[in-house]
Amino acid sequence: MLPRSGGEKEYLDVAFPKPRALLPFVFCLSIIAISFPSGLAADAVVTGVYFVYSASGKPASGHSEWTQRAIGLAVVVVCGLLHGLCSRTAIRLQNLLTVVKVLLLVLIVCVGTVGLANGLHSPRSNSFDSAFHGTSRNAHSYVSALFKVFFSYSGYTSLNYSIDELRNPVRNLPRAAMGGLVATTVLYILSNVAFFVVLSPEAIRGANTAVAGVFFTTAFSATWGQRIIPAFIGLAAFGNVLCATFSASRVIFEAAREGYLPFAQYLGSVNHRFQAPIYALAVSTVLSAAFIVGPPPGEAYDFLIDIGGYPSWVFYGLSVVGLLIMRRTHRDLARPFRTWVSANVLTIATALFMCIVPFVKPEGAATSIPYWAAPLAAILFIAASIPMWYIQIVIRLGLDRSHYALKTQSLEGIK
Repeated sequence: MLPRSGGEKEYLDVAFPKPRALLPFVFCLSIIAISFPSGLAADAVVTGVYFVYSASGKPASGHSEWTQRAIGLAVVVVCGLLHGLCSRTAIRLQNLLTVVKVLLLVLIVCVGTVGLANGLHSPRSNSFDSAFHGTSRNAHSYVSALFKVFFSYSGYTSLNYSIDELRNPVRNLPRAAMGGLVATTVLYILSNVAFFVVLSPEAIRGANTAVAGVFFTTAFSATWGQRIIPAFIGLAAFGNVLCATFSASRVIFEAAREGYLPFAQYLGSVNHRFQAPIYALAVSTVLSAAFIVGPPPGEAYDFLIDIGGYPSWVFYGLSVVGLLIMRRTHRDLARPFRTWVSANVLTIATALFMCIVPFVKPEGAATSIPYWAAPLAAILFIAASIPMWYIQIVIRLGLDRSHYALKTQSLEGIK
């Protein structure tokens, strides 16, 4: 319906016009300051996990957690520099690493198939003999798992934030999104089956974020399973950070040009020499680095995923509500891609589940970070964004003084 960059922001802006730009502003601030940098930080830490695994030949233990974070810190800086100084090379590299990731998923599926036929040197696990043994009935366990699952799919929405840089978005965006989603779903499901064919549930739980590394170590020899393949997994995770860095900087760039951010003359500018939004990339890199070093040791990865996912689901739900509103208030808008009402209702119900259940107390022992810390921090940030909106939009007239507003006024003056 709205073929322009911005993703959910565009639907929030059109569907909820009053108070002026409130929801789009809070959305932009939330994904810029929380969702994108926390996701980048999580992927960067996973990159560190696998590089440490490859170097040491075993899953990283507690003493090397800061080593993982240090590698993650280096990863976000390198990705920022690549997109800032040689953006075309960075885009080619992220495309190459995407291919590497897909090939690794295919390899996992193939290894699982061989394991199912008892063709590996290690015996097949008995995971499927009692597949639902020990299954939790606590709602918090399910919402916590869903945050991680949805995070693993989150990249397919990235194109929505840079539609202006996509050829024929009306045709290509639905094809890319649906094609990528279907292919990824099939590979993810088969990969999980493969993990349980080779590894026991206890081994999977003990591996934490290094499940694929333990999987290949069990299936292959020490050199390939413990050294070489984990290094490629680390490179694939590096590719995730590279892709997300591109999207995060474009959101900051576009938000600044539309007047949602201060210092728009910098954040909304493109460096003429490198043809990249240098200042937007710098802000994205600094925020991601803060999320890497900020959380206390222990459950840092879970905290990063949860705090980034919570505001995302708040605005996913509101965006779909807005989509249903626009079907009545903007009937004249072209809809080249139509969604089922049942799918919209399911998305809204899922958003409610993801926003309410995180406050349900989980089972088991207390962790180093309270279960309510991530959702509460996200809600407090959303609330704190409202006075920021009043300052930037109402007092400083950010929208009226934005790059696009001034450009429109200039064109009208010429006429």
